[in-house]
Amino acid sequence: MASNGAIPPPIPEVSADLKFDGGVRISWTPVKRRIINSLKTQGLIGYTDGTIPKPTVPAPVPPVTVTAADGSTSTVTTPASAPAATAVFLTNPSLEEWIFRNDRAKGIIESHVDDLPSLITDSDSKNARELFDTFQSVYGEKDGMQKVLTMRKLRSSSSRATERVD
Repeated sequence: MASNGAIPPPIPEVSADLKFDGGVRISWTPVKRRIINSLKTQGLIGYTDGTIPKPTVPAPVPPVTVTAADGSTSTVTTPASAPAATAVFLTNPSLEEWIFRNDRAKGIIESHVDDLPSLITDSDSKNARELFDTFQSVYGEKDGMQKVLTMRKLRSSSSRATERVD
């Protein structure tokens, strides 16, 4: 499905210590930044920000009945043309290419997440944009509050020169 017939580059593997785990060890913001950068390098960012919408299925061409001079009729159907391959960074791919690239974008998101089904149970039924938006709505808002709570804790803590910090 690659636009020039070549095999697309593999989705890069992300080390386990950099994967998003629901905000336990790593917050959403740095993972989001890495996901966006990975999507940009492969020309797939439009599948998560909505600038490349899913194309509609073209309506089938109805058969045409032709009547010859002698009175005989025949039905002619126009064969559907194969969709032309689109360039990687083009914003209006064919439906088949959109599905392929959307799945690649989802794969990149999943490669940055540790155990995706436990964080978002219906992830298989979502497209890349819906999946990314779900992460942002569920975990993006927690990052800001996490910073506020951490700063409050830091400001309220005190230490003495005689106390050990372990």
